[in-house]
Amino acid sequence: MRAKTKKILTTVATGIAGCLLVAQFITIQRTNPPVKGDLAAPPQIKSLVREACYDCHSNETRWPWYTYVAPISWLVEHDVERGRQELNFSEWGSYYPTTQKRKLQWMDRALREESMPPWSYRILHPGAGLTQRDLMALEQWIEAEIANQPGQKTKNDEDSK
Repeated sequence: MRAKTKKILTTVATGIAGCLLVAQFITIQRTNPPVKGDLAAPPQIKSLVREACYDCHSNETRWPWYTYVAPISWLVEHDVERGRQELNFSEWGSYYPTTQKRKLQWMDRALREESMPPWSYRILHPGAGLTQRDLMALEQWIEAEIANQPGQKTKNDEDSK
């Protein structure tokens, strides 16, 4: 029984190793399209957003070594594609004001729920984690940006009623 189990485990391990080897030949597109209109923000905010968000939410993605190793590379490419579709700071200037407002509201909600940056990203990028001070600064900036849009009510306006 032991010899049979060992043979089965060896066959399974060899099969998995073979699949991983073949997977290395299925490469991803590591693209960074041109920037069409970058986010205009104060230097502190720009720095926070760049460190915590730009790898998935801009056309300035840094593609580290592990993006050359399948199947991890496939997951990273998927996350970047999805992130750029949801919010792309490199196209911020091309968004309509109502779209910018909606994206700012989404950012605010994601920060309050602590769903961004995702834990899987923070594991490999410890500097991307946001401190409470960072979160407060970003939330204040988001609120001010929403308030600066013509005809928009802020949360503070609604709270004072």
